[in-house]
Amino acid sequence: MNESKSSGSAVTNEGLLQYQRALASFSRVASEAISPERLAQHACAQISSVTRIRHVKVLKYRPDAGDLLVVAGVGWKPGVVGTATFPIDRSSPPGRSIQTAAPVVSEDLPNDPEFTISPVLAAHGIVSLLNVPVMIDGKNWGVLEVDSEAKRHFGESDIGFLTAFANMTGAALARYDADQKALAAAQAQVEADVLWKARVRELQHRVKNNLQTVVSFLSQQRRQTSSPETRIGLASLMDRVQAIALAHDQLSHREGASQVEFADYLHSLCANIDPHRETVSVQVDADEALIPLDRAVPAGLIINELVTNAFKYAFDEAESGSVRIEFRTNQERGEGCIVVEDNGKGMEHSSSGGVGIKLVNAFAQQLGARPEYETNSSGTRWRICFPLVI
Repeated sequence: MNESKSSGSAVTNEGLLQYQRALASFSRVASEAISPERLAQHACAQISSVTRIRHVKVLKYRPDAGDLLVVAGVGWKPGVVGTATFPIDRSSPPGRSIQTAAPVVSEDLPNDPEFTISPVLAAHGIVSLLNVPVMIDGKNWGVLEVDSEAKRHFGESDIGFLTAFANMTGAALARYDADQKALAAAQAQVEADVLWKARVRELQHRVKNNLQTVVSFLSQQRRQTSSPETRIGLASLMDRVQAIALAHDQLSHREGASQVEFADYLHSLCANIDPHRETVSVQVDADEALIPLDRAVPAGLIINELVTNAFKYAFDEAESGSVRIEFRTNQERGEGCIVVEDNGKGMEHSSSGGVGIKLVNAFAQQLGARPEYETNSSGTRWRICFPLVI
């Protein structure tokens, strides 16, 4: 397509070679992450360069407005690109291309009874034009148009060249649209995750604050009471509430998680138990494992009761000794096993604090576990195995 040639000229072999080179070059651009506006403008510039036709434009179909908007172009006067519109009726060449989803040619537009020349084309002295539809997934996106000021003949090679450009443009636009939708969906998911995590952290913070309020209240009541039995009972209750609070504390350090790092939890839990017995040591040996909160809390409460019982009943006054807590996981069986043992004098159920043992059994039942218990003069050993996930 050369505006300096006569209307009957055909595309030469050199012209076909230029078409192929232009298509190859544009295919590289179309494969990049480029905005629709830049892509359309690049297409117009490259088509104008290889065809030597000054006026090229891309029009986007706007269903809501019922028109075609010039979104990119070269050779046009200021105010055309981004503003000028064309109707989509059959008297408009780009409108007919949209309606028929096929190329539309007019080689003598001013005298063509099929079409009405638009003011924009008349102002630029356009005589011949070729329109090809730009499709995305079988639907009309718009039109790619070349407009010649000289009378031109557009042959099959010209139509094929422009159609190939339009097809590549449509494919690139479809990919860009899909990428933008995927990006928007990913961004929405990220924002939803951030919001969810913020809400989880806020809820965890409230739970910890509420539990700490309970502990403070119990501590105040303990200081005010003169009954030794009440003081002991309140201290035990404080330990239990604190055991729950510690689980939530471990949970809050893991973004948006509903699981607790159980080894860290056990170390914090046992460090928090105050035996008032400097001669009795506590040793923790635990596998690292993430355990759901609703599993970690009852397991922690079991350990709290058993360690507290050992301090109370396993050793005579001023006697030295140790309490050992072990936690092992069996991934194949999907279970965790807690062992709490001491090297004290041994203790029977009846002498080990009835409430504590009842709580151990209740929490074990909650975990779906059955406690195993053995005691002799060398000490007491508890073993509780439970499924890590239910």
